[in-house]
Amino acid sequence: MGGGKKWILSIHFGFSLGGVAKYAKKLERICEGMDMAIHSVCILTQDRAIDALTMSKIDHTEIVVDSVWDFSWLRKVRSMISEKEPTFVMSHGFNGHLVNFISCVFQRNFSLQIASYHGGYHATTLLRKSIQPLYNGFTHWFLRNKVASVVCVADYCTDFLRQHGVPPEKLATIHNGIKDHVAHPDSRRKIRGEWGIGEDHLLIGIASRLDPVKGLAYLMEAFAVVAGKHDAARLVLMGEGTLRNDLQRQVKQFGLDAKVVFAGMRSDVPECLAALDIFVLPSLAEYHSFGLLEAMRAKLAIVATDVGGNTESVRNEMEGLIVPPADVDSLAMALNSLLDDRSLRERLSKAAYERFHEEFTEEVMIGKLVGWLEDVMERNR
Repeated sequence: MGGGKKWILSIHFGFSLGGVAKYAKKLERICEGMDMAIHSVCILTQDRAIDALTMSKIDHTEIVVDSVWDFSWLRKVRSMISEKEPTFVMSHGFNGHLVNFISCVFQRNFSLQIASYHGGYHATTLLRKSIQPLYNGFTHWFLRNKVASVVCVADYCTDFLRQHGVPPEKLATIHNGIKDHVAHPDSRRKIRGEWGIGEDHLLIGIASRLDPVKGLAYLMEAFAVVAGKHDAARLVLMGEGTLRNDLQRQVKQFGLDAKVVFAGMRSDVPECLAALDIFVLPSLAEYHSFGLLEAMRAKLAIVATDVGGNTESVRNEMEGLIVPPADVDSLAMALNSLLDDRSLRERLSKAAYERFHEEFTEEVMIGKLVGWLEDVMERNR
């Protein structure tokens, strides 16, 4: 690249399963709406799981390092910036922002530093909790002082950064969007058969990392209550993660072995969602959940927690039922309400699908990203 061609160098440190990897894939569609190419540099540590399937679908360079403390990526990234002169250097996540900062400092070129913001760093261990303020403090400083603009995936994120000193004129909210998709008509029967779910069962499900921040321990407690009232209720968890063994112990503890399915990682999530009756998102923290959008697209009745940007997608009693986080009783009550009332399920699922088409398609997202980049170029000409 280079030679007068406008392009974005997009920086990822790690390429883990989840929303940021999906975001990287969607960014490539910017070139459909403007004369702008995009190339990702993915710095990978050998001990971390990555979303290899998504990474294989983007134009990228891989740099493998021994650990987060191995800075051997620095020379290569700095060379890419100084020799190929990207129009923008865009970073994602704490480590990506650190790479952006270090790689661009003292460079003699006119690349604009920009960033996406998907939320703060949430530590999952006691050791990491001690460095959480450092991670988040650096991110806020970097976004305040070193970037031309920040695109946030939810108003919740935009408001949070404003409260932490990022100038409002640097901030733009562009919600995540996903492609429309219609599952194969036979998907429901096929997937339910694979999982041992009959047509007389009412299937609740989630597609998510099995991670403490997703609130799945509370979901398992709530489902034990629900299963005691509704013999036909079943629960499926699609995904993998560190919490799997703990969740399986809960299943045994509550005597739910015949009613809970661990489906593992799935490459056919839209087809799997067609097998559900209710989608549940019990997260303790979210920013703008792709999973919630996928459930809206799949015309599912939804229960979600009132965290982050969830209510920017699904509004209480309009497109779904919203409950407080970490509240087993409220979660069980909402699930029971949907299981008890088919007309409520149908009304909410129809409204969710209509709102998805109005607000959260990939075309809407890409159109707004193109407008944002054009505005950043104009303001920094």
